[in-house]
Amino acid sequence: MEKKYTLSEFGYTAVLGKYACQSEGAVWLQQGSSVVLATVVSETTRDFPGFFPLTVDYREQFSAAGKIPGGYLKREGKPSDQEVLTGRLMDRAMRPLFPENFFDKVQVSTSVYSADRDSINVQSLALLASSLALITSPVPFLSPLGLCEVARVDGEWIFNPSYDQVTRSDIRLIVAGTADGINMVEGSFAELSEEEVVDLFFKAHEYVKKQVQWQLDIKRDWGVQDRSVNDTFRCDFWSERARQFLTKDRVERVFVADKVLRGENQKNLIQEFYAINVDDIAPELMGAGIIEYVFDKILKEELNELIFEKSVRVDGRSFETVRPIATEVGLLPCVHGSALFTRGRTQALAMVTLGGGQDQMRVDGLMDDKSQPFMLHYNFPSFSVGEARPSRGPGRRDIGHGYLAASSLKAMLPSQEVFPYTLRIVVDILESDGSSSMATVCSSTMALMQAGVPITRMVSGVAMGLLMNRAGDFRVLTDISGIEDAFGFMDFKVAGTEAGITAIQMDIKHKGGLGRSVFESALAQAKRGRMHILDEMKKVMSAPNTNVSSLVPQIVSVKIPKEKIGAVIGSGGKVIREITEKTGTSIDIQDDGTVKIFGKPGELLDRAVAIVKIISGQIEAGSRYPGIVRRSAEFGLFVELAPGVDGLVHVSTVPRQDQQTLLTRFKEGEAVVVDVLDYDKSNGRIRLKIVE
Repeated sequence: MEKKYTLSEFGYTAVLGKYACQSEGAVWLQQGSSVVLATVVSETTRDFPGFFPLTVDYREQFSAAGKIPGGYLKREGKPSDQEVLTGRLMDRAMRPLFPENFFDKVQVSTSVYSADRDSINVQSLALLASSLALITSPVPFLSPLGLCEVARVDGEWIFNPSYDQVTRSDIRLIVAGTADGINMVEGSFAELSEEEVVDLFFKAHEYVKKQVQWQLDIKRDWGVQDRSVNDTFRCDFWSERARQFLTKDRVERVFVADKVLRGENQKNLIQEFYAINVDDIAPELMGAGIIEYVFDKILKEELNELIFEKSVRVDGRSFETVRPIATEVGLLPCVHGSALFTRGRTQALAMVTLGGGQDQMRVDGLMDDKSQPFMLHYNFPSFSVGEARPSRGPGRRDIGHGYLAASSLKAMLPSQEVFPYTLRIVVDILESDGSSSMATVCSSTMALMQAGVPITRMVSGVAMGLLMNRAGDFRVLTDISGIEDAFGFMDFKVAGTEAGITAIQMDIKHKGGLGRSVFESALAQAKRGRMHILDEMKKVMSAPNTNVSSLVPQIVSVKIPKEKIGAVIGSGGKVIREITEKTGTSIDIQDDGTVKIFGKPGELLDRAVAIVKIISGQIEAGSRYPGIVRRSAEFGLFVELAPGVDGLVHVSTVPRQDQQTLLTRFKEGEAVVVDVLDYDKSNGRIRLKIVE
């Protein structure tokens, strides 16, 4: 039965019961001319999966914006980075809102079928549609989600901006949550204060609550009932057994500073638990993972309580202590810029490469085709955590962590006008015990400075955690380790400079909502941690090198008249191809007439610059150029200075006694050096004199 629901304040129209009706939940959501379809399908699992098997797929059809994909196949292929990042964002917002002990396979698929630049950003529309599809399906989902995106255009704050407004904004903030509170935040800023950030959170949440109420009204009218959650794997039984086993003295065995030894103690605990309960463990449960899953969950709860009681963390630190930090720069001799940042048992190696305009990444996007002069690629090899598994390229986590680190640094990078290089940072995590994305920010900052990139200010990052005991008390943890990341009620990563926050990513697992004071306290503590890390980094290097490495090719920018762009490129690119082949340079020409020539300093680079200037008519009397004799005439020689540009060496430019032999002394194709005697801009004629 088809039904239509509207929320006039936001311009939303949701259609249920018409599209994709074999799904358990399907919503066609439209705002303006933008349309997304979200579907939900679930499947009961017989074998314990070891985790909640939620899959969130987000895809953009190029036809939605009236485009045909690039490449040879001319069809959508594997998800783009933007699609992966949107899917991750949706997953992070939705995953905490499924019941505990619910292990059915759930797949949420959202497709963009129409994209309008004047409507809300389609990624935001996708999360709302997915939430509505879940809440109107029989899949148990604790609460609908709302989402508010925030932008700032010309100093004015805009909530739920259009796509065009987002592209013109100097910040981007996405806040998702339920009626009770915020449960996911992601943003990048141009150094906002902690107070401004918290204020934006709660202003955005007012919009979220209206969307949530609308979805609850739709659920009530639609009349669907959630399926009951059956304790198929006897989680409650084993939870009680684990709670009885994990006495205070046993839990205290996990309070060990060293990650490896702590891991061994945890393994010994589970083996001891197996031995005590061997008679009650059915053969099919041995090795199935359910007991380890439940045991680990209860252990984390008991660790949480004991941390509050002891006022000390599992590795012996106080709540605000940052692990020991060590930084090295320039340790890779052949790399343009490099740095190794170590914090506790987390170690990140950053490598910076400077390239030319041709090295920029071209992105074939739904709305726009872009060239990106800055890239950050994050890699997390299995050896970093002592595991052996095959490397299959970057996954969703690698892409997400790289995006967060790139967002942290972007506002501090020099403009292309000031520093016209393409920048690529590659970060390999050599060892990990939590917060590798923030170690990536720190190592990248140091590597950029060592490479001589004139960043505005240094950036550091810290990962924070939030614990809550059974009494409802909160404690904020600075610089969380891997084990602390797993049992907290909130984990958030904050990166920034001395002047303010540049990026934030926050996931809140607490389902009851958090008050403003908790956010304020957490961000204030994060700032203290961030400043401490910055101080440690400054002990090694506090400002960028004044010059780039001698290994870095030079970029020379030349401004030419727009009407000369075609001449520099040549028919079918013939001229520019000839220049680059002969000089070993790469040349990038922008629509405004800016020509960037990239190559090793020396004669060949100077020659490429000279050729571009000559073709564009930037010739001055007195200049000296190499040339090639192309033909002779009774009155002199024609010398080619650049492809398609010849000058005349008139016989009158040589002594009278040499005029008779001028034409025979220089053969066609011979290289000569000439001085410019005169250049007539009106007709392009060039008078030359051979330098002998």
